[in-house]
Amino acid sequence: MLACGAAIHAIAAPPPPPPPRNDLPMTLDGYNIVGLYGRYADWLERHKGQIIDDAMKDIPDRPGYRPQAQIVTYKKFSDYGHYQSGEIRGYCRAVGQWDVDRNDCLFVLRKVNIPVAALDEHSPLGEFFRQSFDPATLVAALRREGIEPDSDVWSLDAARIFSELPSPATVLRANIRTELVDSAQCPQMQAELSRLEGKDMAYAVDMTGVGKDGPVEAPAPHSIMREDALHIRTAKGLVTVIGKQRSMYDMLSPLYAAVDDCAEQLAQKAAP
Repeated sequence: MLACGAAIHAIAAPPPPPPPRNDLPMTLDGYNIVGLYGRYADWLERHKGQIIDDAMKDIPDRPGYRPQAQIVTYKKFSDYGHYQSGEIRGYCRAVGQWDVDRNDCLFVLRKVNIPVAALDEHSPLGEFFRQSFDPATLVAALRREGIEPDSDVWSLDAARIFSELPSPATVLRANIRTELVDSAQCPQMQAELSRLEGKDMAYAVDMTGVGKDGPVEAPAPHSIMREDALHIRTAKGLVTVIGKQRSMYDMLSPLYAAVDDCAEQLAQKAAP
């Protein structure tokens, strides 16, 4: 089950150095191969965000219903980058070619991630990682790019370093996992959305460097980071409020908790 509302201060351990393949040299022509191996694992993991973003653009169909605008969206990040996205979107009963019945709507939470890890040697991404890392090809490419053996590879553009190695996009796309929970299965979701409807949002305008800046809570080192957005209507136009860390999460966390509880119950019922 993909939890959308995991505790915001949960600690995501810093990326451990991957165990090198037995056939890897420690260095090659002065280049630190073990260090490059770790950088490569990080680079592969960081491809997940774009693949997830692309998957989120593909809005699922609900027979007889027409999708509406997003209501809530979120992204979650670890030390390896963006690893999960989600949204809550309304679907209303289709009437004719364009219209919908606003009195017959349901709400769907969709969560997307790619649950394969470069450091898990038995996973598809782990196998790709170990098989695609080619020290000779990599060192030749570094020389052509004018990257010296004593360069700090973590400060360089990874796409430049690994341009000659295969892309993990095919492996990542093949392992996308999507979870759907709708308000017909989970009436608590609609109850929480109704509770939020009409709620006031009190944010004072505090612009960085303009006047006296108020304090901003810093995230714990290596904690799960998140970005939550609420898409709302006003008389003057549509508004999207995006908040990092607790700034929006505290308001939305009861909604997330309700959906996670439903998803867990549904998974238990589906278990053999």
